Amino acid sequence: MDEGPADAEERPLTAPRRSAAARVARILPLGGGLILVGLGLALALFALRVRRLRG
Repeated sequence: MDEGPADAEERPLTAPRRSAAARVARILPLGGGLILVGLGLALALFALRVRRLRG
């Protein structure tokens, strides 16, 4: 198994770098659910406050 120059060119020495958008796209689902839950709670509390003030 002689590794010639052709084999060395096929395998990069470092891992391929991901763009910032790719990293954000991967992280987004982790925090996306928490954001939606927070917005839902805020909307519910706001609706209760408006209901209490009007009625």
